[in-house]
Amino acid sequence: MPDGTEFRYLGIGVSDAALREFVLRFMSSEGMSWDASTWDDRQLELAFLQRFGERIRVLRQKAAGHTVLVFQPVMAGA
Repeated sequence: MPDGTEFRYLGIGVSDAALREFVLRFMSSEGMSWDASTWDDRQLELAFLQRFGERIRVLRQKAAGHTVLVFQPVMAGA
């Protein structure tokens, strides 16, 4: 992202290319700005579930002056 925000998926079922495409489509369909700090994590989690059929939790981490949005799979029953 232009602001230095990075996205990481901790599972094995989604490729880096598919994650990039998902983020861009999410931004477009939800009318989100390039500023990921304003995004609603719950909307992002629901959109991921709809697109990939997998529950995730979005964790925001700060690293070296930028934000990393970590897409962490949620185990069934958790």
